[in-house]
Amino acid sequence: MFELHSWLEQATRHLAKDSAAQVHAEIREHYESARETAIAGGATSEDADRQALNALGDARAANCQYRRVLLTSAEARMLREGNWEAKAVCSSGWLKRLAIGMPIVMVAAATVLFLAGRAAFARDLLIGGVGMSLLIAAPLLPINTPRRGLIFRCAKWITVVGAMVLMFGPNSAKWSWLLISCLWPLAWTEWTRASIRRKLPVKSWPRHLYL
Repeated sequence: MFELHSWLEQATRHLAKDSAAQVHAEIREHYESARETAIAGGATSEDADRQALNALGDARAANCQYRRVLLTSAEARMLREGNWEAKAVCSSGWLKRLAIGMPIVMVAAATVLFLAGRAAFARDLLIGGVGMSLLIAAPLLPINTPRRGLIFRCAKWITVVGAMVLMFGPNSAKWSWLLISCLWPLAWTEWTRASIRRKLPVKSWPRHLYL
């Protein structure tokens, strides 16, 4: 059984606890079934163990396959953190008011700066305020279907990328490294959420997976 334990450790690396428990249960069932078949065919106990283990295949290859269809530990952590953040914001009235007020304050400040003759700063604040408004409004919008979620995510990326390009203006190409470094964390988060959406049934999606 030590060999089976080692195989399972390798096959469930980086999987979430629930995913690993599911794999353990299924593999042990397959292992015992293959072992009983081998013994029924006349194999010794030792040979039956070896044949049953060989029937499981390569543990690393199995791990790659499991990570494509089951939640990984990183994905499960993002799911938990996203749920905690959503509950914290939704349960706190002052956080909601602060989030909604930020883009309003930025647009108001942009107006004041423009009237004061500081058009460049006013433009950057206005772009930032408009860009943030879509993200801030997300919890208030009826985004509760995969289609609506897809439309919102497309609009979100167009707004975010467009706002950053407008802020840099003609120097966008020159500062492309900064654009990429700023957008990379957002892109990685979106990639991970897309993987989670693919692995979970829609009825199990928490609110932040739509966004």
